[in-house]
Amino acid sequence: MITTKTKSAPAWTRRSPATRPGAEPMAIRGHWLLCAVCARGGCRTPPPGRVAIDRLLKFMWAYPFAPLRVLGDVDVARAHYLHAYEGRSSRDLPEGFAARSADHAWRRKDLEVCRVLGIVPGTEITAYHAYATLFARQPTLEGICRTGSRPSTDWPECPHARRGCYEKIAGEPRANLHRQYELGEKLAGRGLWAMVRPRSRRDMHGAKRRSARFILEEAERLYIRPSHCLCILCNTVDDPGREPLAEDNLVELFRRMTREPEVPVTLSEGCCMVCDACNVYHAGEHLCYHAHIKSSLRDLMVLERLGLPPGATLPARELYRRIYERIGGLKEICGWRDGSSTAHLWAPCNFDRPVLADARRKGLITGRPVRHVGSRA
Repeated sequence: MITTKTKSAPAWTRRSPATRPGAEPMAIRGHWLLCAVCARGGCRTPPPGRVAIDRLLKFMWAYPFAPLRVLGDVDVARAHYLHAYEGRSSRDLPEGFAARSADHAWRRKDLEVCRVLGIVPGTEITAYHAYATLFARQPTLEGICRTGSRPSTDWPECPHARRGCYEKIAGEPRANLHRQYELGEKLAGRGLWAMVRPRSRRDMHGAKRRSARFILEEAERLYIRPSHCLCILCNTVDDPGREPLAEDNLVELFRRMTREPEVPVTLSEGCCMVCDACNVYHAGEHLCYHAHIKSSLRDLMVLERLGLPPGATLPARELYRRIYERIGGLKEICGWRDGSSTAHLWAPCNFDRPVLADARRKGLITGRPVRHVGSRA
């Protein structure tokens, strides 16, 4: 059985084999995602077999952004009914038709998992996002492994469906980023962090000390991802003198730019000086496995509004003057313009507060109020 013990992890400072050029995602059946949770919750005999589930758990534990290809057999249903049930032509049946057809109970569960995740069979999704979505939408096995139907020979119920193994893990309340920073490896085995490895406290706390000192005292230039320029305002506009957050460097960057508004800021795509201490930052892969995908889009949206390419460098004062002039409110970026939430991993951030209006009026970082004129001005 794969344990959930963590070490003070060299794993966090090196690249994962799963991201090597040519590396393939792990192909798994949809219901295996459920069985892996049950295994973490105490089930010793998952239906796919201990070897298969342990292999999956090991793959995900090594790297939270591990790519999974979630399978569900829908092609078996393409067999024409005359060939399938009257034997007109066995050559026109899908390969392995009899065995695949007889696997109907598990095929249903595969497709149920795809439905919950909002994907088509064969979609590639990261382990982190698969379980973040699954636990948010399916905290119990009700409707998938436990249904209102009477069990029968053709439609048996999994013998583990009512033991509570899945619910023991999936029902654990989700810790916010600050709590994740405080607990570190103590999160292992709890909720989402039973499936993917949390970062160690020693690693996060050391990264916080080093990165905060570098930002405030040593760096000649600041590197900030464009979307984080807005996050900085969200966390300081109501209380510019607030104490720094333990889990990131948003406040430290605000202090440095306020103190030195001419300090050069390079708009870097991807993780930046904000991220070093965060539980969901993987230094070896240099990505935030919680928000890498949606933040990559937000970075490009901000750059487009500012009329700048990735890697552009300008003084902090000028950067925020452009932000205030060209972005009217958070909804334009953080709320995808219309506030829509098309999928769990594309969920909008809080965008209803008048953050930019207040920061623009106060002249945060610019030193004077700035008027919004629109992105085409």
